[in-house]
Amino acid sequence: MRRDIDLIIEKLIEDVAGVHIEQLKVRHPGADDDGLWFINVSGQENQVQIESSEGICPFLIESDFNNDRYNGQTVDEVVAIVKRLYSLT
Repeated sequence: MRRDIDLIIEKLIEDVAGVHIEQLKVRHPGADDDGLWFINVSGQENQVQIESSEGICPFLIESDFNNDRYNGQTVDEVVAIVKRLYSLT
């Protein structure tokens, strides 16, 4: 079964040129929480992080752009917030 994170990644790859998304690599898979994804866009210095232990909404969204924290309640909302942070909307 596809998780929300799979749809988020798919939509960002479709919509954002040069996007690279990487999941946190943990030392102890299964024991450590790996529900953190790092989003980078070529040519941008700042990074966006989205977090959800199960990979399903809601996601906590933080970035290097500011100290704000956002909660994405749906796949489309998460994608819109990430794009807005990178000023791609």
